[in-house]
Amino acid sequence: LWDFQTRSCLSVLTGHNHYVMCAAFHPSEDLIVSASLDQTVRVWDTTGLRKKQMGGGAGMDVGMPGGAMMDANGMPRPTGAQQAALNVQAELFGTNDVVVKYVLEGHDRGVNWAAFHPTLPL
Repeated sequence: LWDFQTRSCLSVLTGHNHYVMCAAFHPSEDLIVSASLDQTVRVWDTTGLRKKQMGGGAGMDVGMPGGAMMDANGMPRPTGAQQAALNVQAELFGTNDVVVKYVLEGHDRGVNWAAFHPTLPL
């Protein structure tokens, strides 16, 4: 997923093992559907990514004794070296901000197109 304004990658959806032919956003929920030549359709839950994007911001850091910075949940913020290591790990293995919710298998050939119904539930 790309942020078109900042031109940066937000998340890599890892799961299909062939070309992805189509991807579409749900009209009202934090979901994406993707169709692939690997003969599957996957439904992705992007709730974690939305929380990550909306959760971090100014005023979220709290200074602690010894100069350690804590986030709003009381967890220590990673140091520069730790953050660099996390960035490399995320780049190599992906993050769990977007997770596969459903895998629809059983197609005889690759799937070229998938979409959500605009009003009916999943």
